[in-house]
Amino acid sequence: MTTSVLRDPTAEKAGSKRQRLDPPADLTNKVVALMDIGKMRGDEFIDRLEELFSERNISTKRYKKPTNTRTAPAELIQKIVQETDLVVIALSDCGSCTSCSTHDLNDLDHLGMPGVSILTEEFRAAFAGQCEKIGFDGASVFTPHPMQNKTTEELHAFADEVVDELLAKITANN
Repeated sequence: MTTSVLRDPTAEKAGSKRQRLDPPADLTNKVVALMDIGKMRGDEFIDRLEELFSERNISTKRYKKPTNTRTAPAELIQKIVQETDLVVIALSDCGSCTSCSTHDLNDLDHLGMPGVSILTEEFRAAFAGQCEKIGFDGASVFTPHPMQNKTTEELHAFADEVVDELLAKITANN
């Protein structure tokens, strides 16, 4: 029997934010989980991130949520924790996926997996508000909004623009 955990992003209250886990000093011998939240065209953005990481000799492993409108299944979270060292969650560009991916980032952090969420600029305040509500000082990187109407080349250019900031946030160089 499968059980589900429902989360109301408006009902949670926290007195202070828990600091995120310290990321590693560098990515030598580390594997970065690239978690696709399942938004349309997000895979093209992640494809480019994977190329950019490979060019820098950074090992990655891809994962994909079954839907962006729910938190990741426990089995997927456990697999990421067992197989990788840190996580990049991408690409949130609406309210429900921002809420769900923020909870995923928090859940992974609780299990010893430091990470960063990539969201579109339009949802900067939503990410901050969600982090405030769940009491978590999550790390984030922002790209232009919207994403769905962009060409593959434009999506790749957005990845090119954020990769250095992303790398700084998934290491102790932030």
